[in-house]
Amino acid sequence: MGRPSDARKRLIEAARMVIFAQSYESVSIDELCAAAGVHKSSFYHFFASKQELVLAAIEVQWQSLEATLKQAFASHLSPPERILRFFELTLQHQQALQQQHGQMRGCPAGNLTLELSTQNEPIRARLEQLFQAWLIYFEQALNDAKAEQLIPASVDTTIMAQALLAYFEGVLLLAKGQNNPALIATLRSGVLALMHYQEKG
Repeated sequence: MGRPSDARKRLIEAARMVIFAQSYESVSIDELCAAAGVHKSSFYHFFASKQELVLAAIEVQWQSLEATLKQAFASHLSPPERILRFFELTLQHQQALQQQHGQMRGCPAGNLTLELSTQNEPIRARLEQLFQAWLIYFEQALNDAKAEQLIPASVDTTIMAQALLAYFEGVLLLAKGQNNPALIATLRSGVLALMHYQEKG
């Protein structure tokens, strides 16, 4: 069994590994403890419920996602390339997961939203906050693209950011359904078309 000092971390990682890959409802606390290598008493020492554990796992997942966003949306890249770089990093991550587990995992936030948005308000609300924080990166890149006249001045960057994220989540869902991460590579042309990208000569 895991050392008491790292039991909380092990449980969070177990939630990310098992629940994010399967579903919230299908995974029991006993299974989470087994995956984490901790006693059930350790679970209740750190978390009052499975919901509380998942909320903690969402926080860690956001930290991981934000690290990728900061890498992708680096200021030295052109605004469109920032968005495309994020999709490229996602493709690499999903390919690595498929090679490791045999299955594409999809978007953890998207998976939980589909499963729990009508059943678990605390988790739904936290996921909504995550998506809103995520949208800021897209919207800033679009604002920069507009300032550089790479997209039309008429583009509503708030709405366009939502469209890009919806497009990303939709393609990720289709790719997961086909267990084919390569489908994510088709995002490039669609993203540029959605943005009405105007390449300068």
